[in-house]
Amino acid sequence: MLEVKAVHRLDEIEFVLRRVLQRHGAALHAVGHVGHVIPADELRQATDAYVYTICHADLYAALLMADIRFAAYLPCRIAAYSRGGAVTLATASPKGMCRLLNRPDLERMAEPLEKLLSSVLEEAARPLAHPTAAAHPAGSNIGATEGQVNARAALPQRVDRCGTKIEELAGTGEHDSAGG
Repeated sequence: MLEVKAVHRLDEIEFVLRRVLQRHGAALHAVGHVGHVIPADELRQATDAYVYTICHADLYAALLMADIRFAAYLPCRIAAYSRGGAVTLATASPKGMCRLLNRPDLERMAEPLEKLLSSVLEEAARPLAHPTAAAHPAGSNIGATEGQVNARAALPQRVDRCGTKIEELAGTGEHDSAGG
């Protein structure tokens, strides 16, 4: 098991992980909240946790081709949980996966994935350099990027049976009749 203590709050980890994974050519595919699974009265006694499913297809392909049983462990998951006021990031070791599958001969093949996960955990645990004026020149109106938008609980676009988006049928916000 690979584990590190993070300096971030639990609610900041998703944003941090997205940035770190992007730098490493990986993607965050899903986010699960343990609080949605555990009944509310039991959650108070447990620690709160999120599980992040990440994907790096290039590193997974070789392992899957060598032994398809790696599909039971891939894509990798990173758990972020709080205990005693501290946030911990943890993931299963790819080399440990090799041992569980009784394939220690594949540990060299799993090493790049293990290094990626270790690097991601270490970087995500440290304070991030926040974008400043150097990242966004003065007068820049860049707005939020795709990685900064949280699509959790977003409402889908409404489309009628003719394929027309309901929002496009709405007015401009100005009164469009002269009245009378």
